[in-house]
Amino acid sequence: MNKKSQTAQAILDTAESIVQESGFNGFSYAHIADKVGIRTASIHYHFPNKEDLAVALIERYTDKFVAASARIDAESPNAPERLRKFIAMYRDPVLEYRTCLGVMFSSDASTLSEKAQEQLTGFISATLSWLEQVLSLGRSEGTLRFEGDAETQAHIFLASLQGAQLLARSFRDIRRFDQITEELISAFA
Repeated sequence: MNKKSQTAQAILDTAESIVQESGFNGFSYAHIADKVGIRTASIHYHFPNKEDLAVALIERYTDKFVAASARIDAESPNAPERLRKFIAMYRDPVLEYRTCLGVMFSSDASTLSEKAQEQLTGFISATLSWLEQVLSLGRSEGTLRFEGDAETQAHIFLASLQGAQLLARSFRDIRRFDQITEELISAFA
């Protein structure tokens, strides 16, 4: 990776962490520059404006999710195991009292550009589609039980995870996340 790519990655890594902690409207380029140890002009070189940064963050987050869900599918023999690994992905940010990027961007959606909102919708749609497939697989293999259709249940599952993150963060207590997600899995078993 060349120096230009390394700088862009450091900017994205830092911005992602800040957004997960403070939201997209909770920082400026000066915050990133300070943490990365560069000038704000360097950030503007890679991401001319905050909209460009938002779009890049959401694209990268979507790519990470697609890769992680493919890995989960390849490594996990059944639907309950896939759901547990998916929950683990949502648990990781809570350990540092942060939330997933999707939650934080969603809370700032009204202030995002149309392009960033479209990227966010794409990320959430990809997540819901994967969850729907896993739930449908679990129902067909007999490892998951639920009423109604898999699409609605995918929405409920994702909303529950996002809410669990927010509650655990609010109380600064990972046990709340774990209790909610255990009940969530139990409801499908």
